[in-house]
Amino acid sequence: MSKTNICTIVFAVLAFLFWGFIHPEWLSCHEQYQLFLFSSDYLLEHLALPGGFVVWLSEFLVQFFYNRFLGAAVVSIVLTLIFVLLRRNGNDIFALIPSVLLWIYSGDQSMLFAFPVSILTAVSAYLLFNKIDFKNKNYFQFLLIAVIYWLIGYGAFIYAVLVGVDIIIKSDQRSKNVILLGAQLLFLCVLILCIGRFIIIQYPFCDLFFGIDYYRLHMTTPFWQHLIAASCILTFVSVKLNKILSYSLLGVIAVGGVWGIISFYNFETYNYFKIDYYVRYQKWDNLLNYAKRNNLQSDFASTGVNLALAATGQLPQHLFDYNQTGSKGMLTEFDYTCFSCGPTAEACYRLGLVNSVLRYNFDMQAAILNCKNSGRFFKRIAEAYIINNRNDVARMYINKLKQTLFYRSWALSAEECLTDRSKINSNPEWANLVKYHYCNGLNFSHSHLIEMLLILFNNNTDNRMALDYALSLCLINRDLNSFVKHFPLYTANFGTSNIPDIYQQAFLFACIQSGLSLDAIPKFITDDVKTLFREFDSAYLLNYEKAMTNKKFSNTFWKYYLSATN
Repeated sequence: MSKTNICTIVFAVLAFLFWGFIHPEWLSCHEQYQLFLFSSDYLLEHLALPGGFVVWLSEFLVQFFYNRFLGAAVVSIVLTLIFVLLRRNGNDIFALIPSVLLWIYSGDQSMLFAFPVSILTAVSAYLLFNKIDFKNKNYFQFLLIAVIYWLIGYGAFIYAVLVGVDIIIKSDQRSKNVILLGAQLLFLCVLILCIGRFIIIQYPFCDLFFGIDYYRLHMTTPFWQHLIAASCILTFVSVKLNKILSYSLLGVIAVGGVWGIISFYNFETYNYFKIDYYVRYQKWDNLLNYAKRNNLQSDFASTGVNLALAATGQLPQHLFDYNQTGSKGMLTEFDYTCFSCGPTAEACYRLGLVNSVLRYNFDMQAAILNCKNSGRFFKRIAEAYIINNRNDVARMYINKLKQTLFYRSWALSAEECLTDRSKINSNPEWANLVKYHYCNGLNFSHSHLIEMLLILFNNNTDNRMALDYALSLCLINRDLNSFVKHFPLYTANFGTSNIPDIYQQAFLFACIQSGLSLDAIPKFITDDVKTLFREFDSAYLLNYEKAMTNKKFSNTFWKYYLSATN
């Protein structure tokens, strides 16, 4: 097997492993901010814009990101094909550079998959043009460039330059062909100006030149896009490198690629995507392990962690095993980004705050910067309307989802519930939410969150999560008076035999603060909790700093409560 084939296989395998196992949240993030529909209207809507075909094709591919292994395979194939096709021009190692740069640039989550697909399409069109054999085919380029521009947008420049440089290199009349290349590029620029002036007047010229839906922010074209386009021309470098120089250049590309990937896939940004990914696919144990391993400290992370604890029935037992950032760490507020409320919306859904589910998903849908629809948000909105018994509105969203690949089976199943609500009972999750749903009107307010949660619990005492959230919020706010006031709801409904240690610790601490001795503490406080408190109290009086850093007390309510007062 040749060195080039080995390099191709290694690159493809590494790309698959990277997106399939290291950063599957990248795939989920791209998939959830678009909704590909199998309909003629959807196709025509894209073909009506310059570059619309390649955007349509990229969105067709991105829908497979719903499954991380299919998504990783798609990304790996696209990047590898770019390398394989470009290496036909000459130097194999230089042909690797565009794919490596694309890998790095992909770390910018605003880069849309239409850009690498446009490069692949442009290179494929260039190779096909080389196979055309008829007189004056170079002049045929003027018509071909116009068609290619309308199909792939900015990629037409890459195509034109690849073809032009190839003709110049292979021709004896280089000066004539240089002029021809310049004329073709000038023609393309004039064509775009005319389209922007007379046909597609709603888009700024910068988007028409550099690609509509290549980047999530309109009127923004990162330098990386031009760098990658220019790197494609490097493949024409036909310098013969000896073995030492070849391996040295390959090493430089590998080291530079690793450095670039680490820089672009930075931890601070991607931990948000990672948490949102775990919440979306309900990978609760993965989320908890990730948060503990990386010591995450943000409202967004705390919301995800507390949701994972509640979903696995561990919230009151392990509340302080993880960093808590205050009341906003239970349900974060919307901050005008398209992923800011993913865990909050999911928590509201499980709590039975159905109208809040609608509000958050509508807000996240509206915050998608390139104004696309989201299959994930549409699905949740449809579910909320089904639970609200608004079948007429739910049907509109279900009809859209029926035109998709990965949401179609769910949509067909949900459609049956619109005509026969008894089928809701076959879905345990929906059946519970119908019972939890508070129908008399409940205005959402972060400042009155505890009261809202208690209303939900009193409405249906099976909604254990609502009570745990309310009591946990009292503890996170260090509000012992409210905790003691509402704690009887827990003992009245769930008894006193298996009270979580965190609740016992908080109640014991409230009793001590009120002047009760340990001997007068209620009997439901276990001896183990009393013994641990004695040890903590002694250690705290002897040396505050030692007590607060002692691992034995690290997950106690007492440490959390006192950490804010010293």
